[in-house]
Amino acid sequence: MKSGWLTIKAIFALALFFAGCSSSGSSAEENEGNENSEVISSDSKIPDLDEKKPSVFDSLTVEDASDLPDCNEERKGHFFFVSDETLPYFCVNGEWHSAADSAGFSITCNDGLLQAVDKIFPVENISSASNDPNSAPSQNYGNPWDQNYNNQMPTTPSGFDSPIAGLAQKGPFVPGAGITVQEVDSFFGHEMRQIAEGCIVSNNGQFNLGNVHADSNCVKIKVTGYYKNELNGGTSASPVTLAARTCDPSKANVNILTHLEIPRVDQLLMNHIDINMAKAQARREVLEAFGINDVKLENTSAEEISIFEDSDYGAALLAISAMLQGGRDEGEMLNLANNLAEDLKGDGVWNDPNWKIKIADWIVGVDSTNKYSQIRNNVDSWNLGPVPNFEKYIQNFFPMVYGFGPCNSSNAGKLTFVNQGQSVYFANDYEHADHSRVRFVCDATQNRWRTANALEKDTAGFGPGAYEKEIREGRVNHEISYIYDGGKWRVATKDEADGFTDIVEVFKSLKPTDKAVFIIRHSERTNSTGKSGHLTENGVKYAQELGGRFKVAGGTEDFYFAHSGYTRTQETCDNIAQGKGQTNYNLVELATLDGGWYVKNSDKVEEYSKSADGGGWAVYSKYAFAGSYSDAFYDLGTRSEQLISEIKKNMGTMKRINIMCTHDYLIVPLLAYVTDGRANVRYHEKRRWLNYMSGVAMIISADGSTSFIPVRSLEKGTMQ
Repeated sequence: MKSGWLTIKAIFALALFFAGCSSSGSSAEENEGNENSEVISSDSKIPDLDEKKPSVFDSLTVEDASDLPDCNEERKGHFFFVSDETLPYFCVNGEWHSAADSAGFSITCNDGLLQAVDKIFPVENISSASNDPNSAPSQNYGNPWDQNYNNQMPTTPSGFDSPIAGLAQKGPFVPGAGITVQEVDSFFGHEMRQIAEGCIVSNNGQFNLGNVHADSNCVKIKVTGYYKNELNGGTSASPVTLAARTCDPSKANVNILTHLEIPRVDQLLMNHIDINMAKAQARREVLEAFGINDVKLENTSAEEISIFEDSDYGAALLAISAMLQGGRDEGEMLNLANNLAEDLKGDGVWNDPNWKIKIADWIVGVDSTNKYSQIRNNVDSWNLGPVPNFEKYIQNFFPMVYGFGPCNSSNAGKLTFVNQGQSVYFANDYEHADHSRVRFVCDATQNRWRTANALEKDTAGFGPGAYEKEIREGRVNHEISYIYDGGKWRVATKDEADGFTDIVEVFKSLKPTDKAVFIIRHSERTNSTGKSGHLTENGVKYAQELGGRFKVAGGTEDFYFAHSGYTRTQETCDNIAQGKGQTNYNLVELATLDGGWYVKNSDKVEEYSKSADGGGWAVYSKYAFAGSYSDAFYDLGTRSEQLISEIKKNMGTMKRINIMCTHDYLIVPLLAYVTDGRANVRYHEKRRWLNYMSGVAMIISADGSTSFIPVRSLEKGTMQ
């Protein structure tokens, strides 16, 4: 009778099914609320966890058999997976049949896809050939859920007869994955004839080949098919093949650990090491390759472990599986696994630092955004068992590869960087940020290395501030400033970082009863520093723009203008008035505004300026903030109070708003005094100096009280 094939495509079409399960990178998400991590920037080029795509397989799943649609011609040859039975149902001859009740058909698989075969077709004609051309053909023994399964087994010579059943996992292999069993020489690892085959028809990767006879004491079990990807929760886009070698058929799980140990076992067998000792040594070396030294498998073989085992064994297996998958597709993942297995073969040591660093770099991307929870949620969503604590083994891998050493109480809080040039996180030194700004900290609360957040890495080694409200730039992120506030460092606001408030904003905040004196440095000057030196074209422009801003902000009232007698200070006041549109003003020259107000001995100041690193800026800065050069300058406090008093004496002849154009050598000491040394113009320490048209706002309230605010007219109040 002519045979009839019912091709059961697990999903309606191969391309449709696996296109639906393909993956693509997703953008990094900020780890909101986690102060212990900093998001890795996109320029790190670390692949993110793959984004799960809608799966056609999900659409072919029903909760209960009563939910199955009509079995009609359109659905002939298709199956639906029934969740509460964890079995597929096939549409055959107008009726749905469970995989456990297949009296009219046998279930086989081909390239990871399930097929239903009419039992009228002779069994021997659908067997697959052995890998050994000299061996007898292997037999397809039908459906392992069939109650007559064991009766289908052929009579064979004496040898071991044992059930072979287990779990096939990368993530779990999905229905349609094919299982083959070959005899193996237990002394030399030679693979011989194929003795059994079957299919996975459950969603947990479980297979059951029934009772199998082997003439050898050991067998090699291979699984080929698609698997659930722990990084995106979906199904792989292409099939892979993993293998296991066991000499105890009751221990027949196939996973990434069983796959990795086989070449090393072969080598040890060639060295005449007992098979059990060889397997124990090989699996220990595989674990050590990933820095996993605390899992003592002892009498537990790799073929007994499951990723759903709530133990260190299961955690190690899931961690290694995730690390090898990383941002790679199926082919790349399997290629890495095979290369690693061959690398371990010779001496049991993983000798390829490049692959280690690639995996470590990927982990840093996961660690910095706390994507461990995403992996955990993916695996948990399969509802196949507990998810072990895999995170600890992944977290321990990158510090080992980068050579950070242990993280314990003795070095808690220590910060470091990656000094291996192959890594995308390489840095020349701790503060060098041209390559990478990622740094790492030994977290005492977690007893592990993790990525450091900006505050941790930028303020490392700062210690207490030298004074309250001290400003320092970050050690790694040099464009971020930090302020010492209330006994600890925090990120400074833009105004705090600069130390100056926009002069027009201060003007707008004044009460009608307030009076204000804005004591500012002249605008940008030419290289001529003498008394007759002029402003540059930009200097004129800046001053006129400031006047225009006052006008827009409501400065229609007449301002009072005063200058030091230098051409550049006079031009600054004139152009502010011009920009404001004010023509009714007298430009007053005040001797108190001279840049030498604080100088007691000009010869000494000149002497010190010639020898100082940074010249006069460094000398005036060190005098103002460190109290140096007392033989050259007046006492800062006394002289500053005299200046303030002189200005107040003239208030009767001044207006409500007053602009005084002077010099940096007067304003820097005045800033140091009125801010109690907090002004960010410490040139002798930080190479920061007063910018053009920056200075001090002196606010006199109706009750006579006086307050001071550092002000700026340009984008920043300081220059470097």
